[in-house]
Amino acid sequence: MSRTLPAVSLAAVPGRRRATLDLAIEIEKQGFSGIYCPSFGDAVGLCHGIAAETENIPFGTSIVNIYTRHVEDFAASAAFISEISGKRFRFGVGVSHAPMNKKLGVSTGKPLSDMRAFVEEYKAASRTGDLPPLVLAAMRDRMMALGAEVADGVVLANGARSALPAAIDRMRS
Repeated sequence: MSRTLPAVSLAAVPGRRRATLDLAIEIEKQGFSGIYCPSFGDAVGLCHGIAAETENIPFGTSIVNIYTRHVEDFAASAAFISEISGKRFRFGVGVSHAPMNKKLGVSTGKPLSDMRAFVEEYKAASRTGDLPPLVLAAMRDRMMALGAEVADGVVLANGARSALPAAIDRMRS
């Protein structure tokens, strides 16, 4: 009986970035089902490296904060990574949370409105090439519903495994 290995969360920290990419290569060799990179440690930069260093494993950001870069810049980077990786990349985005946004000096509006506007601008981005699948981070029902409506998937931020069946049912309705 074959066993499916889970996806792995992987972040690069200063001084260990090469070692992190070497670990990504090993994760792929061991047969894990994916690599997903959280926002700390430059998830987008790490995904560029994973695209160049691996051959088959799906990977993506999980998640990057939509307030930290212009949406056109995110779209261009996401399309680039998707293209060079043979479309293995998934672009996961979220609104983060108030303490982090305050630390970054970021002004935010209403999370749902901001995310809807981000998705619209992302999909309308020009001269980027084919965009990868877009995945929204969600903690509550309304963001899950928005993800089901406008994105290619939803990642439950801080979600309990036991809550997953009910969350999926709510997104389907």
